[in-house]
Amino acid sequence: MKLSFRIGLTLLLLIALCLPALPAQAASYQVIVTSTIGANVRSQPSTSSSATITRRAPYKAKFTAVSYTNGWYKIKDGSAYRYLSNQVAKKVTTGSSSSTKTYKIIVFSSYGANVRTSPSTASSKNIKRLATYNSKFNAVSYSNGWYKVKGKVNYYYVSSQVAKKVTTGAPATSSSYPVASMRYFKIGSSGYEVSKASTTRRYPASTTKLLTALVAYDAAAKKGTLDQRFTLTYSMLAVPAGSSTAGFRSGDQVTLRQLLNGMLIRSGNDAAKAIAVRTAGSESAFVSQMNSRAKSLGMTASHFMNPHGFYHPSHYTTAADMQKLANAYAQYHYLIDVSGRKSYQTKVKGPYARTLTWYHTNTSLPNDSRIYASKTGYTPESAYTRVFFIKKGSTRYGLVTLKGTLPQTETTLRAVLNR
Repeated sequence: MKLSFRIGLTLLLLIALCLPALPAQAASYQVIVTSTIGANVRSQPSTSSSATITRRAPYKAKFTAVSYTNGWYKIKDGSAYRYLSNQVAKKVTTGSSSSTKTYKIIVFSSYGANVRTSPSTASSKNIKRLATYNSKFNAVSYSNGWYKVKGKVNYYYVSSQVAKKVTTGAPATSSSYPVASMRYFKIGSSGYEVSKASTTRRYPASTTKLLTALVAYDAAAKKGTLDQRFTLTYSMLAVPAGSSTAGFRSGDQVTLRQLLNGMLIRSGNDAAKAIAVRTAGSESAFVSQMNSRAKSLGMTASHFMNPHGFYHPSHYTTAADMQKLANAYAQYHYLIDVSGRKSYQTKVKGPYARTLTWYHTNTSLPNDSRIYASKTGYTPESAYTRVFFIKKGSTRYGLVTLKGTLPQTETTLRAVLNR
């Protein structure tokens, strides 16, 4: 008996020595349910059928995972192995490990923004919902004009045409920048150096004329009619009572170039109205062109009702939108040159032949050579509005100020000049 026991034990030892070593068990780790509505635990790594759902795990439930393949965690669930999607769960990190770095984006379109399941506008079928103006999201990445943002469960996409990254530029303090709204930025940049209430709706007053100049100049340059003389009529000059005027009269024979100077230097509403009618045939047709151009510039929070900026409750903009207009305007060397003239004389032909002399309406630091162009505006409803073009060394900047007194405007201007 003892002999047979010894023989058996010897055989077992020999078999054990001959068998290959078993591989070490794969390292396990913890995963946690991240979906606030819970997660389906499945018998197979697939969402193609509800038949694979074995139970519902609550939010923040933890499991031990043994592997990860194609978006699925293989987890221990009691005595069986089951599966959890990475859309509703994630690996529990420890120590210095951190999750994907996120940053804030904000919806700047006054019409809101479509939140989509895929980065495309080709179909409305991928629209998950409409986010309202000023809504904020946590974005994890940006590619080809689309922000990838975190939802409660899944990732979605928001277009850069309606949302932007929340920048960390210098905050605008009330004492340094006392106007109600402002933007200070490098010309050509979508970012900013200083900003204050820049997405708040304001009335632009005569800074509207920058857009009028763009639309009219492009049309005249295309037709070659910038210096073509024509006769002004009473209806072309009819503007609201209380308007600033450049002194044109019915019967004057003028060119569009003369009108542009009268509008941009003297801020004449009569010149702006005549430009609109001459360019598009009617004021309303021209205003339609203005709004189309504004839309093409990305000025989604603006709307215009006339070519001169005289108060209308539906004629509004924001400092952020005016930055876009200023960036476009800065590319027109002739218009910038006109906007930088301190004075201008021109001879008008016709039954009232005369010489008109205009002085620039800007009185804020008129002798500071760093300010190379500007446009002013004022109505009782808008208060003082300004767009300044500034040069510091080889770098060009823009400053938009909306709704301020003259002292507040000049204080803001001095503050950015001294930065």
